[in-house]
Amino acid sequence: MAKTTRNLTKETIINAVEEVITSQGVNSFSLKDLSKKLDISQGTLYYYYKSKDELILDLMKKHMNELSHDYVEWLKRHNDGSLTASRFLDVIFYKGLHLFNRAKIHIYLINECLSSSSSLREEYTRMWEEWKKSIAIGVQAAFPNEKDPDAYAYLLMLLIDGLTIQQAMQRNDPEEEKIKGLLLNLGDAK
Repeated sequence: MAKTTRNLTKETIINAVEEVITSQGVNSFSLKDLSKKLDISQGTLYYYYKSKDELILDLMKKHMNELSHDYVEWLKRHNDGSLTASRFLDVIFYKGLHLFNRAKIHIYLINECLSSSSSLREEYTRMWEEWKKSIAIGVQAAFPNEKDPDAYAYLLMLLIDGLTIQQAMQRNDPEEEKIKGLLLNLGDAK
């Protein structure tokens, strides 16, 4: 017998989507699996989400908002001048790659945006730009002499996306430490 839906919320559904993706993998996710995980009928799921794109959009909003919020809050706690460039890069890579199975979810969202509707892709791009802005603020705080914090933030975003792909492919040696070293010495190269 299916569970009561009294306590079912969109947040509960999104959390279940994350669990299904991180346990079964990105490509194995289906609405049928989600319904089973929640112990509800697919009809009940459609009551909350009319389409898979609608569900993915909410997951994307949660994912990108958490990333951006985490960076902004962390930066606020370090706005006293104590933030070092090395620590900033450590946190950028840790939060972007290793926290809460974000890598699998990030890859899933990118894949879904590439193969899905243009409106989903446009929304992801908008959110990605917002996340980049929050990283640019951090770049300015960690590297006060950096002349182009937006370009540096863009480079970090590309690295996070690329390293996320490598991690999803189960490559165990993404060489993060070497990359951090190169980034720290970037301004010294002439």
